[in-house]
Amino acid sequence: MATPTAEPSVGAIPHISDARPVPMPLDRYMTAMDDVKRIDKARDIAAAACMHRLGFTKWTADTIRTWDPADYTEYDYVEYLDPDLVAKSGYPRPAAGGASVSALREDGRPRHEPTKEERNAFEGGARQTAAGKAIPAGGCVEDASSRIHGGEARLPVDPRSLAVDSRLSALHDSRVREAFAAWAACMARHDLSYPDPVLLRNDPRWASREASEPASEEERKTAFADATCQAEVNLAGVYKTVRAAYEQSLVEQNRSKLAEAGPVFQTWVDNAKALIKSNGS
Repeated sequence: MATPTAEPSVGAIPHISDARPVPMPLDRYMTAMDDVKRIDKARDIAAAACMHRLGFTKWTADTIRTWDPADYTEYDYVEYLDPDLVAKSGYPRPAAGGASVSALREDGRPRHEPTKEERNAFEGGARQTAAGKAIPAGGCVEDASSRIHGGEARLPVDPRSLAVDSRLSALHDSRVREAFAAWAACMARHDLSYPDPVLLRNDPRWASREASEPASEEERKTAFADATCQAEVNLAGVYKTVRAAYEQSLVEQNRSKLAEAGPVFQTWVDNAKALIKSNGS
């Protein structure tokens, strides 16, 4: 996806002092994460129904899952950090979006281990089953996707992809890099050396911590210094303002495609709802 080559101009940069969401130009076009999850759930349910039609009755919607809980975590490179809050709790950790696939199903029964023939039917690695039933082109997972997408397998443009572009562009913008440098100088006064807050927040010493686990003293102290320095240089204000400018450029470049994408995505959501309902889930 093409991104603006020149740094867009920005107006006055507001001072951000709380964690309320900052409105962005792509908001009106954005696909809802709940709907993204619904489509993924419908794909697995419809694929399981396809497998049953082929005679694989042990297959369930979670035998092979086509999504991961981490897929649904909304993120940005820079978010406002409350110094008082992180001093007590450390960096915010997202709660798991769902249980990982394990050897047991949610009802406690052992999860079915796919056979080679079943995998071929699911993934399209064969043309027919051992019993002679024709396997859809691309397997049951592709058959399920086609039932959701119909004749429109791709969006004219994906607003979530554009949002990623805006984040990456903002991250490398000279004004954000200047703010990062000012933040790093502040952190040095706390005897902490990091080139930017993105690396700091993703330090494996705390990035791997589960939301249910308490933060260490080191994490709390570091997060407090980080939040204090971010507030001092208004890092969130600079980053969000610059990112919004890139988003606006992308909206202007893709306005007609974004308008077309909305109804296409809604059709996918409607098809997903119908598949879930028809399969009793």
